[in-house]
Amino acid sequence: MNITRWWQKLIDKPTEAELKLWATSEWIEYQAWIFHHSFITLHDWQQLRDEKWSYRPLLSIITPVFNTNPAYLHECIYSVQTQAYPNWELCLVDDGSNNVATKEYLTTVAQDPRLHLHTFPNNQGICKATNQAISMATGDYIVFLDHDDRLAPDALYWVVKTLQEHPATDIIYSDRDNLSPKGLRFMHLFKPDWSPETLLSGNYLFHMMVYRRAFLEQLHGVKVDKEGSQDYDLILRAAEQKPHVKHISKVLYHWRQHEQSVSMDHNAKEYAYIAGVQALQDSLTRQNLTAQANENKQLCRGHYRVKFDPSTIDYQILQLDSLQNYAVQVNQAFVNTEALVILGPTVEAIDEESIEELVAWLQMVEVGIVTGKILDNQGNLLHAGLVQSPNGIPLATYVGFPEDTPSYMATTRIVRNVSSPHPACCVLKHSLWQNLDGLNTDYHGPHALLDFAIRSLNIGKRIVYNPFARFTATDLQVDWSEDVEHFVNQWNNWLAQGDPYYNKYLTLKLNDMGLEL
Repeated sequence: MNITRWWQKLIDKPTEAELKLWATSEWIEYQAWIFHHSFITLHDWQQLRDEKWSYRPLLSIITPVFNTNPAYLHECIYSVQTQAYPNWELCLVDDGSNNVATKEYLTTVAQDPRLHLHTFPNNQGICKATNQAISMATGDYIVFLDHDDRLAPDALYWVVKTLQEHPATDIIYSDRDNLSPKGLRFMHLFKPDWSPETLLSGNYLFHMMVYRRAFLEQLHGVKVDKEGSQDYDLILRAAEQKPHVKHISKVLYHWRQHEQSVSMDHNAKEYAYIAGVQALQDSLTRQNLTAQANENKQLCRGHYRVKFDPSTIDYQILQLDSLQNYAVQVNQAFVNTEALVILGPTVEAIDEESIEELVAWLQMVEVGIVTGKILDNQGNLLHAGLVQSPNGIPLATYVGFPEDTPSYMATTRIVRNVSSPHPACCVLKHSLWQNLDGLNTDYHGPHALLDFAIRSLNIGKRIVYNPFARFTATDLQVDWSEDVEHFVNQWNNWLAQGDPYYNKYLTLKLNDMGLEL
C-alpha cells in the first residue's frame, strides 16, 4: 500500500463519537441550537463526501505554526484531514518553533502527502509565515486556518457548494463560534451578509475566510507592517477592489480560547490594535476620504470609529408634521439641495454634531441613506436599527434598553449597514432620490421609505446606521398598518429571503437579537 492510500485509510472520516463531541456546547441554549442546525451524523458526512460535482476545485488551507500546543495542533490538522470534501492540501509553515513537542509532531504529520511543510530556521513573524504558505499553495482558493483552531467537518463542502452556484466569487466567509478552554463550543458569532461600512467599525468577518488565489496574489498577500492586524488590513484592501463576496450562514469555524490567545485576553497583543487603526486609516486615505480612524473606546478592543471631517454637502432639514402622507412631504421638500435630513414631529438632535454625523457618511460614494440613534428622555433606546421581516413590519432592535447596553456584535454602538432607515430620523442623498424618481406616492405612510430603501439596495446603494448621530424624541410611535399589505405584496420575494444585514438564526420574535431555535 503506497503512503497516500495508507494515510487516507488511517484518516478517512471522523467517528460518530467525535462528531457528537464536536457538537457539544458550554451553553444550554446554544447546545439546543447546535442539534437543530449544526450537527451532522456520520451518515450525513458520508452523503456530503459522495457528492458528485464536475467542478471540484483544489482548496489550499494555509496554517502558520509557532510553538503550538501539540494537542491543539493535532485537532487543527485532524479537522482538515476529516473534511467531507476531500480535494484539499494543507500548507504548514513552522515559523521557527523552539518547542520540541511542536517540531516532533509536525515531523510526524508531514508524512501525509496532502500536507506540505516549510520550516523557517528562525522566527519571522506571522505575516512572513503566511505569505510563505500562500506561495506554497497550488489550489484555486486559499482557506485561512489558525494553528490552534478547528474547521467544522463540512466546512470545505459548503465552500465548494457556494462556488458551484456562484463561480465568480472572490471571497467567502462563514459564521463561527469559540472553543472554550475545555474544548467545548460557545460564544456564537452569526454575521450579516457582506457589509462594507460595518467593516470600517472592525473586522466582523473574522473566520472562516476564503480568497480566490488569483485575487489574493493581486493583493500581494498580507503586509508585514500590519503584523497583528494583517487579516483586517487584507480585507480592507480587498474591499476597495469591489470583490464578489459570499456569506455562508453556517458555523464552519471554531476559534479556540486559551491563555495566550487574543480571544481570551483582548490586551494580549497591544500592537495588533495599533496596527488595526493604521490599516483603517490607510484604507480611508487610499479612498481619498477626509476622515480619522481611532479605536472605539466605548467598546472592547478591536472596535474602531471613523470620524469624517465636516462635509461640504449642502443639506436642508425637513421636520415632518406627521408620518402620514410621507412620500408627498418628502418629495415636495426635495428641491435644490444635495441631501435632505428628515426628522419626525418630536425628534431633535442632542448636540450640534449629530446632524453633521448623519450627513457626513453620504461622502461614501455607495452610501445613499444614513439613519441615526434615537433616545427617550431617560436615555433608553427608541431606535438603534431596523430589521426587515417577512410580515412587512420592521423589528426595532433593543428598543427600551439603556443606551450603553452591550448589544450583540455591538450593533447599537457601531456604524454599520442596515436594510432600512427610521422614517423619523434619516438623511437621503439627492442623486439617489433623483435616480429612483423620488418616493413612491402609492404609499401613504412610512412604508414609502422602506420601499425606497429596498429600491436603493437593489441598485447597489447602501444604508448606514450611525450611533454617533444622536437624537431624542418624546413620541416615536409609528403606525405601520396602513400600507403593510401593499408593501408585502410588492416585495414578498425580497422579504422572504430575509434581511441581508440580520442573520437568519437570530430571532425576529424579540428585539434582543437572541437565538432562533
